[in-house]
Amino acid sequence: MASELLKSFKTSGAVAFSSPRLVKRIIKNIDFSHASRIIELGPGNGRITDDLLHLMRKDATLFAFEVNKSFCDDLEKLNDPRLKVFNESAAHIREFVGSDTHDGITYIVSSIPFGILPESECDKIMQSIHDISDEKTTFIQYSYSLIQYRRYKKYFPHLKVQFELINIPPAFVFVGRQ
Repeated sequence: MASELLKSFKTSGAVAFSSPRLVKRIIKNIDFSHASRIIELGPGNGRITDDLLHLMRKDATLFAFEVNKSFCDDLEKLNDPRLKVFNESAAHIREFVGSDTHDGITYIVSSIPFGILPESECDKIMQSIHDISDEKTTFIQYSYSLIQYRRYKKYFPHLKVQFELINIPPAFVFVGRQ
């Protein structure tokens, strides 16, 4: 599994899987009692996905968008009917969840490595995220630097930054609302 992470560095942007502390910091930003739809972008091996499924309501849906087919196969093995796995770029989210009707709150949890993607791809992805978001959407992105802060702030003006030291490397968690 770790070898797949290193083989896919160009799309994963990670040298190690997320620590339990980072996963906990990300997840504490979600009110699972009101979350009807969670969208995970770049779930990789499913470390965050597994915790999301464990805490989600029985009637909630988790949409996972992952470009690495091997990781998608691993996610399918979680075998949970609430999980919908798409071997697609996050730039195409609207095509898959845009017309999904739901009551409650949407959370978008992203592990996308914006710092290593082409600028045009970053813009497409952020525009797609923005297009499916409303005032009841919370965007949660983790990153290893603050470089993308302005990009996230452009689409989610109410943006907070949290820091998790216990991760390799240490990570920032951005939590944004419109």
